[in-house]
Amino acid sequence: MPSVKDDEDIQKRTLRVLEWDRLKQFVAHEADSAGGKHLCLNLELSEHRIVIEQILDETKEALAMYQARSGMSAAGLPELDEVLERLKIGASLSSAELLAVRNTLVIGRKFRSNLSQLESEHFPRLTAFMSALPQAEKLIQEIDNAIDDGGNVKDKASPLLRSLRQEVLKYDSMIKETLQRIIHSATQAKALTDPLYTQRNGRFVLPVNASMRSSVNGIVHDSSASGLTVYVEPIAVLELSNQQRMKQAEIEREIARILDVLTRFAISHFEAITDTYATCIQLDAIMARAKIAFKYKGERPELSQDEKFHLFNARHPLLMLQDEQTVVVPNDIVLGGNAGRTLIITGPNTGGKTVLLKTIGIFSLMLRAGLLLPVSPGSTAAIFTRVCADIGDEQSLEQSLSTFSSHMKNIVEVVDQCAAGSLVLLDELGAGTDPREGAALARAVLEFLNQSGAVTISTTHFGELKTLAYTEPSFVNGSLDFDEQTLSPTYKLRLGVPGSSKATTIARRLGLNASVIDRARELVEVHDQDLQRTVELLEIKLREATVREEQAQVAKQQAEELKRETEEQMRKLELDTRALRQKQINEIESEFKVGKDYIKHLIADLQKQPSITKAQKAQQEMEKVRNELGWKNLAEDRVPTLTVGQSVKVLSLNQIGVVTEIISETPKEAAQVTVKCGNLRIKVPKTDLEMLAQDKQKQIQLNKQKSTVKVEAPVHRTKGSTIDVFVRTAANTLDLRGKRVDDGMADLVQFLDDNLLTNTSPLMIIHGHGTGAMKNAVRDYLHKQMPKGTYRPGDIHEGGDGVTMVTL
Repeated sequence: MPSVKDDEDIQKRTLRVLEWDRLKQFVAHEADSAGGKHLCLNLELSEHRIVIEQILDETKEALAMYQARSGMSAAGLPELDEVLERLKIGASLSSAELLAVRNTLVIGRKFRSNLSQLESEHFPRLTAFMSALPQAEKLIQEIDNAIDDGGNVKDKASPLLRSLRQEVLKYDSMIKETLQRIIHSATQAKALTDPLYTQRNGRFVLPVNASMRSSVNGIVHDSSASGLTVYVEPIAVLELSNQQRMKQAEIEREIARILDVLTRFAISHFEAITDTYATCIQLDAIMARAKIAFKYKGERPELSQDEKFHLFNARHPLLMLQDEQTVVVPNDIVLGGNAGRTLIITGPNTGGKTVLLKTIGIFSLMLRAGLLLPVSPGSTAAIFTRVCADIGDEQSLEQSLSTFSSHMKNIVEVVDQCAAGSLVLLDELGAGTDPREGAALARAVLEFLNQSGAVTISTTHFGELKTLAYTEPSFVNGSLDFDEQTLSPTYKLRLGVPGSSKATTIARRLGLNASVIDRARELVEVHDQDLQRTVELLEIKLREATVREEQAQVAKQQAEELKRETEEQMRKLELDTRALRQKQINEIESEFKVGKDYIKHLIADLQKQPSITKAQKAQQEMEKVRNELGWKNLAEDRVPTLTVGQSVKVLSLNQIGVVTEIISETPKEAAQVTVKCGNLRIKVPKTDLEMLAQDKQKQIQLNKQKSTVKVEAPVHRTKGSTIDVFVRTAANTLDLRGKRVDDGMADLVQFLDDNLLTNTSPLMIIHGHGTGAMKNAVRDYLHKQMPKGTYRPGDIHEGGDGVTMVTL
């Protein structure tokens, strides 16, 4: 049974060969605070899918913030671990430690402000941190009132402190004035080596010549290195100094009291301080993950439900970070699920096989730590809870292990530990021993790992392993391309095709004797030669297929571009057609309004001054208006009558064409036809078409028959006239407005009798609307007394329902 220690050894070795610590150092460099750097250097590798999804989303959201230049900075965030420990046990904090607490809370406040400006819909993970950043404004204010930015307790921290400091300053001034008098004293000035005072052991002293020590009465506190000068505190200032030191002691006690009060207040906010500090360094670490992702162009991949990954343009992050000028060749990698669980990579040395192994390995670690991957959008990645790697030559001289033994010791641990859900990375499996035995052992190991459910990627030079992909569906071949002309690797992965070591090709290019090359090729077994020729043929076929694929891709892009251009042209055509149709409708409606207004003017003029001559003239003018507007009838001419084979003009294109199909007839405004213009067949609305001259005249005549501009008022008729005009006169008009119903009815009876005698017809009875009583009475009477059809409500130009027209 494998031990826990064996498993730990495998994981440590895997992290080491994948250079995980080096990547973490790059991440930590992006953090602004010591706490954030510490978290980055100790990134946890989660094994839970929900957690991995969450931390990847956090990094993605932080990257979006950073790219929008609205990222959060933890610059100035102090290390608070020791301070929190002291608060936890109730120890009093120094002014510098309280200032550190205050600065932490201020940065937390800034973070909370940054997060509050985000839309929770688009930044759900980051905005969730707001609840972990409690407000502690009162504590910040109390510390600000007592401690300045340099960590010194302010005078205004308490009235007593202010008073004590003022007294100390007063004593200081008195001491200095006394010393100045002594310096300028004629009797004592000669004893001084310098005319100035200084301090020794916190006391003010004068530099006195040692030989004249008795000239200055006081206490010696120090002497020079040579012994020629002694530093004497004069008796005259001794008492003042003592009083000052006593006040200074009181100041220290008051400061201690103030700091203790602030500490007690901070303890009451211990949870808020702890949460704020933890959240700030966590956000700092998240921003560091985002900033490093920005440098290597990281993307958040989708996580597959199984162990399949499909990575587009995958690049090793360390290659991108170590030198920004380095061009890193991207590769598409597909493995797991139906794509196969075991990838066997073959090809020449220095071709990039080991880098590819490390790329996939470090990707699996990055996902579990919440780091985005240097891949293109649309990539899918798998979560592997265990990564086992045997990469590089870790030959142990101390244990007297050969290269093969060293590798095999690792393989033993891998076989024992890895199962389903594991990613196994093996470099040059089976190398370092007899080729036949090594190949057989390598195959057996790969088959065992495949059956156990692990996803395995192995590099090898053994030709025998290339055939596994043709007999086992879960095995896949892969190779890294090699430029035979330049003898240099391209680092481009080709899935599905095995590679070759190119040993004889490289040797020939490097100038090895041709006879040696030929002999080497003769020594290769026939089976190997056939396999090699098959591989080379596959390589040629793959290159041809790649070229065809690229050509097809270009053709597809061109077709899509043409489609987009055509759709844009059709969209523009439709907009232009609508605009033109609306313009035509507006013009027609404008002309109708002018004609309608003109007819109203004629009728009004006739009503004011009735005349047979004017009526005849008005009739002629209205007939003329009707003829002019008839072909523009909105209901008919907006949609011309068309037949298949008819020649038309497409207005939006200004082209002549022939109608080939009537697609729809109703509704008329939406009717469409197919028109052929040259070699182009297009679908257009009928409103975008205009008939040619001969067809247009037929349409005008048809519209003349359908269109009427009629005003009924048959008082005066002219021979052959089709228009009757009612001309109001005192004789043919009865105005009942303002009268009572009874009075109005009497007038109505008299009015009808009078006009019956004179044979005047038609007649206009004006009763208005009002309450409707007069109108109802008039029409009830006419209904009882007059034949059916001899009376009607007035037309709009006559007064509408406010009048009743009667024909006798």
